Amino acid sequence: MSIWAKWVEEDQRFAFGLADNGGVEITRDKHAQLLEQCATGKVLKPGKKGEPVALDPVPTSLEEHQRRERVWRTGELSRYEWVATRHRDEQDMGATTTLTSQQFNDLLQYRQALRDWPSAEVFPETEKRPSPPTWLAEQVQ
Repeated sequence: MSIWAKWVEEDQRFAFGLADNGGVEITRDKHAQLLEQCATGKVLKPGKKGEPVALDPVPTSLEEHQRRERVWRTGELSRYEWVATRHRDEQDMGATTTLTSQQFNDLLQYRQALRDWPSAEVFPETEKRPSPPTWLAEQVQ
């Protein structure tokens, strides 16, 4: 049994189906091979005859990579804002705080590292991003 692969220009992707969808016919083995290649980071593009071909992704520009890292950084600051706000509220109310003083200090240091991230020498290397304190994940579950 064959699979049909049709390039959808608006979505920049292939639509696969068991019935003729106006695309090109490929074997199930070819379909499985394409899926395996996509799992390793390849992207599907139409070949000369419209058939799906797995290619290495086009590298993003430095400016685009920097923009994405700034979006990530802003998201991280927003993601944990409530933890800092909760701690300050608990302090203002004279209540027992959920975080220890050391944890709050760790959180503040992480948030500052996020703010400094775009001016870091290694920016925008994703693997060099500031790391959150290990205990922080427990606060957001």
